[in-house]
Amino acid sequence: MVSKVKVDVPICSHETTVTVRDKGDGTVEIDIESDCSNVAQFARLLRSANMDDLIEWKDNRFFELASQSGLTTTCLVPTAVFNCCWTELGMISKHLAMDKSPMCIHFVE
Repeated sequence: MVSKVKVDVPICSHETTVTVRDKGDGTVEIDIESDCSNVAQFARLLRSANMDDLIEWKDNRFFELASQSGLTTTCLVPTAVFNCCWTELGMISKHLAMDKSPMCIHFVE
């Protein structure tokens, strides 16, 4: 099985695709393709994840690597990676995610 999400953030004009594969041993393989150099650096550092990476907020490896890569706190890519991983592992219903897509942030004022 594979899960894939596209991250489109018009504010920064970059596009990113995240693909996650369940390795069957409690870990997932993460492939991130982006035209953003900071996200590309994040992708080089984040190739896999385990359940602790996906559940724990405190001292979270995703956010540490995002910071090391120069991502801003407003970058949606780390959150997209979480959602893609959760979907791949069945922690979010893939059918529901596909049916309710896209997830959006709307600036209203």
